[in-house]
Amino acid sequence: MAELGKAGDPPNPAAVLHEPARLAAVDAVRAVDALTADTFTRSVDLAVRLLDTRMALISLAGADQQYIRGDNGRAVPWHGEQERVDWGFCSEVVVSGRPLAIDDIRCDSVHRADRAVAATGMRAYLGVPLLLEELPIGVLYVIDTRPRLWDPDQQHALEQLGVSVMSEIRLRLDAAEHSRLYARAAAAAVLEHRRSQQLQDLARASLRINAAPSLDYALQTVTEEARALVGTHQSVTSMTTNLRWTQAINAVSLSDKYGEYRFFDAPPAGEGIYVLVCKDNRPMRMTQDELEAHPAWRGFGSYAPVHPPMRGWLAVPLIATDGRNLGLIQLSDKTDGGEFTADDEAVLVQLAQLASASIEKAAALENQYEIARTLQSSLLPQQLPEHSAVSAASRYLPAAARAGVGGDWFDVIGLSGARVALVVGDVVGHGIHAAAAMGRLRTAVRTLADVDPTPEELLTRLDDLVSRQSAESGADDGADPARGGAADVGTTCLYAVYDPVTGRCALARAGHPAPIVVAPDGSADFLDLPSGPPLGVGGVPFETAEIEVPEGSLLAFYTDGLVESRQRDLEAGLEELRQVLTEPCDSLEALCDHVVKTLLPEPPADDAALLLARPHSLDETHVATWDIAAEPAEVARIRARTARLLASWGLEEIGFVTELVVSELVTNAIRYGQPPIQMRLIHDRTIICEVSDASSTAPHLHQARIFDEGGRGLMLVAQLTQRWGTRHARDGKTIWCELALPVEGAPVQGLSVAGLAGLEGLDGLEGLSVDGLLPPDSEQ
Repeated sequence: MAELGKAGDPPNPAAVLHEPARLAAVDAVRAVDALTADTFTRSVDLAVRLLDTRMALISLAGADQQYIRGDNGRAVPWHGEQERVDWGFCSEVVVSGRPLAIDDIRCDSVHRADRAVAATGMRAYLGVPLLLEELPIGVLYVIDTRPRLWDPDQQHALEQLGVSVMSEIRLRLDAAEHSRLYARAAAAAVLEHRRSQQLQDLARASLRINAAPSLDYALQTVTEEARALVGTHQSVTSMTTNLRWTQAINAVSLSDKYGEYRFFDAPPAGEGIYVLVCKDNRPMRMTQDELEAHPAWRGFGSYAPVHPPMRGWLAVPLIATDGRNLGLIQLSDKTDGGEFTADDEAVLVQLAQLASASIEKAAALENQYEIARTLQSSLLPQQLPEHSAVSAASRYLPAAARAGVGGDWFDVIGLSGARVALVVGDVVGHGIHAAAAMGRLRTAVRTLADVDPTPEELLTRLDDLVSRQSAESGADDGADPARGGAADVGTTCLYAVYDPVTGRCALARAGHPAPIVVAPDGSADFLDLPSGPPLGVGGVPFETAEIEVPEGSLLAFYTDGLVESRQRDLEAGLEELRQVLTEPCDSLEALCDHVVKTLLPEPPADDAALLLARPHSLDETHVATWDIAAEPAEVARIRARTARLLASWGLEEIGFVTELVVSELVTNAIRYGQPPIQMRLIHDRTIICEVSDASSTAPHLHQARIFDEGGRGLMLVAQLTQRWGTRHARDGKTIWCELALPVEGAPVQGLSVAGLAGLEGLDGLEGLSVDGLLPPDSEQ
């Protein structure tokens, strides 16, 4: 810009008037009109009084127009309107940067033809430039309709007034700048607060999503958080597998505005705009007009007419860690009625990034949970077997998917002598490995139960098994139980054997909660049993306790997941279970449901198992026990008593076979066992024959040679019975077998001594104790 007010070439008017810095200064003053109006008015009033003129005004010079401010007098009736810069003398003062004084315009050949002269009737003019940062932005001038001589003092006074005006203007500009800075800072603070709040909301949403106990809950949480973060009336989250929309899992969140659509569950057709977001894995944001103009915006086929209306649309993809598309989050109809913004999109993208990892993890956990639950379900009893000794009912509740399937199990096992084993256990850990460990232990318990050990012996052998498996799997090296290292170690188990003949129950436990016994009068209490260490700990022996169970009693076995939770400690849970078991119910099944509903109103954080058993003693008339002398003649006597007993039971049809089996077992006990010898016959679902002696030597099945005089007895017993076996006691052993009862309506299958030769594995009859086969009154 050319220097103003100095000697040299005159400045170029166009260059001065269009100089950018000067115009910016003019615009700055004009921007604070509201703050400067009083200043300009006071200044022109003071100029009129100070110089005793008819009119005074202030003109701000733009590039092509001037802006009249603070006029005093009738000369400028167009206050505030823009006029051409050349309409008056302002441009000359602004361009020169110096005061302009005209005593009598009619004597001034240069200015007397100016249009302003004719318009205002002026005869005298005095104007001084207004400088802002040394830039001329306008003119303060006075006009008189009479000629007058402007003396230097008057010019100086007007110049000082102009300086004063600009000083006040600078104060106003500084105040405006401060206000702008404050407003900018306040806006930045508001924005920062909003972003901080969004970060807090995102963090809270992330915690909620990560804490979701299932995939469905996670998707629903994402949907609700998305609607709250952006502020919309509609939100939908969809999870697909390879873009199969018919199998999509959809979660919906709607405000009351769309309450009537809350049950709209028609699946997308997979041909609409949703698919584009998932295929391209990129966000999409559209106004309502853009959405309706899109050729694929309706993706519900025939359901499109009844789909909830849309009001703008924002959708972002859910992307897995490997880049696969998991689905999308979509929003519509903002609560403030506006369009979706880039900030809305950025917030939703951040939420989707947080949610994708959680959803992917939840889906993987759910898949693993389903595998573990299927495995565990296949390993648990599908239904409890029927036994004369007990009526039983059970419930198993797997933990929530987030916790994972545990290793709780129960079983009811039929034993020899009409006895029943009741088992409940709890494997530490969760997941597939815990379910597999449960399967191993349940199989081991069933295998061990076949040899009929006492409860303490069974737990001891089970403890050895767990310790061996722990050592083999590297538990001593810090293996992770959750990964299958030593998943069995720390397992608890309770094993009980109920004998319906004696009405007594023998129990032993390895770190497991004590069972509850409900007496026939309805009172309930915990059994005082030696606890014993959990399995795999070792070093402490297990103990068996034996109790009498009156007819009409109830035994309750359970795992700690039933009685312990975050909302209730173990002691309170045990007491609540004891109280619930005393409440009358129509059946064991109903009582199971009542217990579960009362103690576990919500899905448990840990697996829970419940086994209720009501023992039944056998009728005394269905049991016979005889002492046997160690003499061969006893065989015929016992055979005769057996025949009479079977007749009293109405089982003559199986008399010959039963007598044959009894003869062989008694003969073996007399020949190879040690007194005292005892025999017991039980009429249950089968005919059970038990022969006990004081010898601990167990017989075994083998193939007899042709000329052997013995060795075929057990082979005969095995061929003629359903099951047979040996169980050991503290003093001696018991050989037992079970014979099937005759089927009503079935033909009677006769068996004779001659027919015995046809039995598999028997080559002749030379070695048979024929004296034991014939009736006592027949000839040998």
